Amino acid sequence: MSEKKPKMAPLYGAAFGFNTDHRVKPVHFATGFFVSLLRRRYRAELLNNVVAFTDGRDHKGNYALPNLHETLRAAAKVRAGIGQRELHQLRKHLRSLANNDEAVFPLYGEKEYGCDYTTASSDILTRTRDDHGFSGHLVYTVLKGTPQGREVLEFAEAWMTQAHAPLRQVYQPLLDDLPEDFNMTERYAAKFGELDTKRVNRIAKQMAAQTGALVTLCRNAEALTASETRLRCLIVGLCLWLFRYLIEEGVTSQDESFVLLADTVGDSSSRLRAQSRWSYSRLREALVASFAGFAEQGRFDECEEAWEYVKTHLDGRPKFEEFYGTIALRSGLAQPRASRVPAKHFEPQPDTLRVLVLSVLPRDEELLVLPQLFDRLYATWGLVYGGRADDARVLRDLGYAGLDQDHDLTPNINALVNLLAELGLATRFSDGLVMCHSQPRFS
Repeated sequence: MSEKKPKMAPLYGAAFGFNTDHRVKPVHFATGFFVSLLRRRYRAELLNNVVAFTDGRDHKGNYALPNLHETLRAAAKVRAGIGQRELHQLRKHLRSLANNDEAVFPLYGEKEYGCDYTTASSDILTRTRDDHGFSGHLVYTVLKGTPQGREVLEFAEAWMTQAHAPLRQVYQPLLDDLPEDFNMTERYAAKFGELDTKRVNRIAKQMAAQTGALVTLCRNAEALTASETRLRCLIVGLCLWLFRYLIEEGVTSQDESFVLLADTVGDSSSRLRAQSRWSYSRLREALVASFAGFAEQGRFDECEEAWEYVKTHLDGRPKFEEFYGTIALRSGLAQPRASRVPAKHFEPQPDTLRVLVLSVLPRDEELLVLPQLFDRLYATWGLVYGGRADDARVLRDLGYAGLDQDHDLTPNINALVNLLAELGLATRFSDGLVMCHSQPRFS
């Protein structure tokens, strides 16, 4: 008789406070975070009927085009002149908006699916499965415990409930008027036990610098145009917070040093790219190994059976790599996203780089010299581009061998400056000085 597998959730909860044994897209994380914040969800069945379909598939029930057309006509949601052909084209456009994160599936048919719409408004929060692993709830709980964190939550609630958000207006005819109350705290406690106040306070103190960076990001984001853009910046920022929390909890707490060595040059055969790939894999392995450190600290005393199962059946490697890779890639910290390319490296995508800069450069600080930006990106997020005075020494001490300042690090800095300038976040002056700023400058 085969050995019965123990419940693994308590092990992951004891390790990081949420379930890290599967991939969690930022949209899943965002759903958990916002449902925890707002304590409600919406059924949004009509919206799901419209946007959750696949081209060329034989759909049933209200997902079938003829049935959906009749339902919308009977509810006066479409004009009399709108036929099935026009409705199909409209469905495709709405699906592109709602399914930008590839997480929309039919909810109200014969099978139960998870579904997370690309975040735009509180009205489309539909929590059906715990695809977020409760990571969003942990971050919400920690932020709720400090004044700075509560400022971030106030920003999130204000823009999630914005009545005139453009996409909310687009979806409006398909949305429910009445939400369902939903208590994520109770659901979390049933899965992992109650979050210990002492633990939450410890994490809040540990992550104070990153929470402060989120406050700076939110204040900068107020100058952006669309509410969806503000929310997107916030979600990316929260994912960066979560990624840094993994490092602080699992690596730094084990007295290990780390850097995210970022390659901006774009040469896949370069020495810098090879070392950035090593940085990515090295951190992943350190986080996997952190579970053994947690066991030595006694963190798994109440879930010893699960830890023994990991040691016996999983060679001491808990399921963590998918979560690590998904958060790193989907938040835009690492590239390439293509699954056919196994070797990943740290290289913040342009929108993620914008979020990183906006999180460390307050609006009232008009200009910042480039070395100061490098100092803040390193101190807050652990990113290294090679532009700080002692980066070469730090990298050498950590074992990143063979990197030359002139041939490897300086070209990386120049490529980053070019990207910052394209994003309107840096200006090169005639004397060679580079100044960074949170808002575009035109003179």
